[in-house]
Amino acid sequence: MKKGFTLMEILAVLLVIAVVVSMAVPVFRSVRFEIRNGQAQTASKKLAEAMRMYYQVSRGLGVQEDCFIPSTDAGENVLLASPATCVSPSSDGIPYQNSTTQNASRSAISQLFACGYLSYKDFLGLPYEFCTCNPVRGGAQPEKCQITEATGSNTPFVVVRGADGAGNKYTKDDYYIFVDQSMKVADSAE
Repeated sequence: MKKGFTLMEILAVLLVIAVVVSMAVPVFRSVRFEIRNGQAQTASKKLAEAMRMYYQVSRGLGVQEDCFIPSTDAGENVLLASPATCVSPSSDGIPYQNSTTQNASRSAISQLFACGYLSYKDFLGLPYEFCTCNPVRGGAQPEKCQITEATGSNTPFVVVRGADGAGNKYTKDDYYIFVDQSMKVADSAE
């Protein structure tokens, strides 16, 4: 009696393995994108909470309306802002931003990272565009903050949109994550 496997038996096993792998890869890819989407929702909530906390601590100094993508060089510059770049508090202990821009009464997003309100670890490598919005009633909103769920005084704190690498479902123009004034995280698919 011969011991071992025939070529046909080996090919049959390889065929079964190939079929199983071809069915599993899309599932794993979808799960990976869902995990990233969950991380983006968590990061957007932390960003909104940091904006609110900064506003309260600074007694009315908001964060500029701006966007950043953590996975790009420009976004990494925002995330990895050195603690040394945290703007010194004024004589009464309230942080301020020395700025000659039109929005001088608001602080840059990088200040949230530099002053310790946010950790870069929550954002680094996420392929999403995070936009901070002006929650003050009647404030002019950047185009990316204008979403259908924002009606009347319900301007979002944060709007997140997919960037390259976020997965096809999340890079569509009609899909976004947002944090409203009640600090609830939602997305346009709900």
